[in-house]
Amino acid sequence: MDIGSLHFQNPEAFWLLLLVPVLIASYIYRNRRRKSTIKFPALAIAKKAAPSNRVRFRHIVPALRLAALCCFVVALARPQNAMEVEYTSTDGVDIMLALDISGSMGTLDMLTRAEQAKLGVMNAERMFKSGNYWKYSRLGYAQEVIAEFIQKRHSDRIGLSAFGSRSMTQCPLTLDYGSLLEILKASGDLARDSVYASQTAIGDGLMNALARLQKSEAKSKVVVLLTDGRDNASLVPPMRAAEVAQSLGVKVYTIGVGKKKGKILSFQQNPWTGEISWGERDITPEEGIDENVLKAIALKTGGRFYRAENKEELERIYSEIDELEKTEIETIAYARYAEKFYPWLLVGALLILLELLLANTRFVRIP
Repeated sequence: MDIGSLHFQNPEAFWLLLLVPVLIASYIYRNRRRKSTIKFPALAIAKKAAPSNRVRFRHIVPALRLAALCCFVVALARPQNAMEVEYTSTDGVDIMLALDISGSMGTLDMLTRAEQAKLGVMNAERMFKSGNYWKYSRLGYAQEVIAEFIQKRHSDRIGLSAFGSRSMTQCPLTLDYGSLLEILKASGDLARDSVYASQTAIGDGLMNALARLQKSEAKSKVVVLLTDGRDNASLVPPMRAAEVAQSLGVKVYTIGVGKKKGKILSFQQNPWTGEISWGERDITPEEGIDENVLKAIALKTGGRFYRAENKEELERIYSEIDELEKTEIETIAYARYAEKFYPWLLVGALLILLELLLANTRFVRIP
């Protein structure tokens, strides 16, 4: 039986509380039938006598005895405090996020009409020099969506590798999502570095991610590779890296970002004054992603290929991957009980001692 936060192991002991009203009735009955005779020479003086405090509070002695009985009954019922303990067993997923940080990831072609109108009225030169436009770029949107993806995961180790002209591990597999998010946020700084920004090494980027998964013992091992270009700087060809992924049992999801055709917002510089202003330009065929290679990588490793031309499509893609790579969690719960009858025993014993003390001193009765 549970009452509030307490669990009573022997609730049948509470039946003894039925004795309390019986004892009270018995005491009242005996008290009313008790008659005392005192010989006194002058009855008028006796009538003027007022009852003392000892007479007024004489019922406190049996009250203490009844209170002690109630405490002993509660102790006999064995009150316990239940503390629930949970053990979580997970078949986790190890995920490496391979992110393209080449200079082309700064392209402003995934804007909504409202965002494009907003940027169009801002000072282009100030935006360009401050670098604030990056949050509206392919990389900026990718960082935002990937951060949401990380925050949805639980009990999975996630790492981050970046690649441009060369590849590097920015964060190994970790459960410290807070630190991972900070590193992801800072990855945009590398895209502005000419050492990394000039070319795209997709094969090396994938190999770097696979190196972090090589010794993983997770049930599922996954690489989510996002790029907007073609491989033109890898030491390891992308398909060779896909073969390595297949041999390691790693599933690779490939995502190509950026518009296939049309016009994009860009910066243009006046050749005479050097002033930077907003403009538009056409997307050239050379800027497109190599869909054939990305599809082949995904197909060989059991993953999927996705194409995102705007932020909404990118969010949908990562949500789908999140659903596909769910962690299996098994929770085992049990209750641990702590005995709480000791205080009731102690209070009952103290009440009995107090009753004996008062009954033999202050409220002693003379037959």
